[in-house]
Amino acid sequence: MENLDSLVKAVILLPLLGMIFASLARDDGRLGNNALNTGILTVLANLFILWRIALKIDATKDGWQVVEKFNWMENPQIELVFGIDIFSLMLIAAVHLAVLLGMVGVRGNTYRQKALVVFSLMFLSMISGYFLASDFFSFYIFFEAMLLPLFMLTGIFGDVKKQQVLYRFFLYNLLGAVFLFVALIVLYNYQNVSIREVGRIVLSGRGELLVWGSVFIAFLSRIPVWPFHYWISSVNANISNPLVFIIANIVPLSGVYGLIRFFPVNAPAALDPYLLVLEVISIVTMLVIALIGCTKKDIQYKIFSYMTVYYIMYLLGALLPTDALLMNIGFSLFSYLVVMAALEVLVAHLENQPAEAGECGILCAVPRTSLMFTFLILAAIGMPLSSMFLNNMVIFSGLMKFNIKMAVCILAAMVLASVSLLQHLFYLKYPLPTAETVGQSSRECACADISVQMFVVQLLTAALLLLSFINPLWFIG
Repeated sequence: MENLDSLVKAVILLPLLGMIFASLARDDGRLGNNALNTGILTVLANLFILWRIALKIDATKDGWQVVEKFNWMENPQIELVFGIDIFSLMLIAAVHLAVLLGMVGVRGNTYRQKALVVFSLMFLSMISGYFLASDFFSFYIFFEAMLLPLFMLTGIFGDVKKQQVLYRFFLYNLLGAVFLFVALIVLYNYQNVSIREVGRIVLSGRGELLVWGSVFIAFLSRIPVWPFHYWISSVNANISNPLVFIIANIVPLSGVYGLIRFFPVNAPAALDPYLLVLEVISIVTMLVIALIGCTKKDIQYKIFSYMTVYYIMYLLGALLPTDALLMNIGFSLFSYLVVMAALEVLVAHLENQPAEAGECGILCAVPRTSLMFTFLILAAIGMPLSSMFLNNMVIFSGLMKFNIKMAVCILAAMVLASVSLLQHLFYLKYPLPTAETVGQSSRECACADISVQMFVVQLLTAALLLLSFINPLWFIG
């Protein structure tokens, strides 16, 4: 009989074990794929464990389904506590699927493949521990630990202006670490408090401002909200490896998740002016980056623009004075991460094609790529192809009920971000003829379609997204 506690621990430990095996794999020529195959099998094994956990927990029960404690120190008394609920389970599964798609997408890329797999598995372990942490100390440790593999991946696979990117990376994340540590020190008086109880702690006036202000700044440092979007956009602009791009764009999820878990049940009145400022800055950031995305031709920036808009939308939804939207945000985030990971893999494939590919209608000549690219774009903009469709509507209706002016601005940013993606799809499928391309058949383009194996993976991803639309918790029934 499987023990649920053991399964929860395995989710964190298995990627570390896979990392060790991947580091021992030979990395010469074709045998370099040994490390990548180890990574893929590790992620698949962890997805199987997550499915076994899903079968054992009660989807209707609120709170942590299992709590596992480890004594770390006696003086001061510090415990590491891990737990899981449906919300964290969905996010861990989504991250694993996104990383799996990224690994499949880099099979033909042999540059530093072993380092890529080793640090990707390390990141997977750390962010899984972050989502499973149910006390403040564990939460803080994994909040910072996931930065190490991301720093290494950015340093190895960043293309240009590497030093500037790493400088911003270090500066902004150090700032977030310091502020969260300040909140940790103040809350230490309450011993090892559960993160679900942090929002219910009653503090003095100055204590409220210090703790919640520090918590907000710490988590906002991971979300592409002005001015923190500088380091995130720098990282994204200088990464061409699809797996590293996917991992870099998972990091803002840690900030959104932190605010969802820590936001006080009854926000102190002292925070109201600051929350208003945050809402204004968030909306302005959404609109500006969405507009820039429409003017840019670079599809990578369009994806970054789209992801920024949606991350901020989920952030604002998490700040609503109700926790009724928690599962809706979880369902939507699941499909959102899978869609963007699959889309990034296809974009990386398209960018490796000849420069003139887009000028002669590449998607008319490569049917497999065309089918999946079109499906993912339509799913991303909110068509009824994934759980994003209904759940984004519920989140948006909650925002509209809370503040209709804010909701209209958010809707405008979402429309601009969607137009930006559709713009690229239109450009690739139906390009304007030029003097060089008039009379040229689209089949004359020297463009390669995605492999049959990749097409099968993408089809399975599409089926998974459709299942999430029919029933977001289909894997439990």
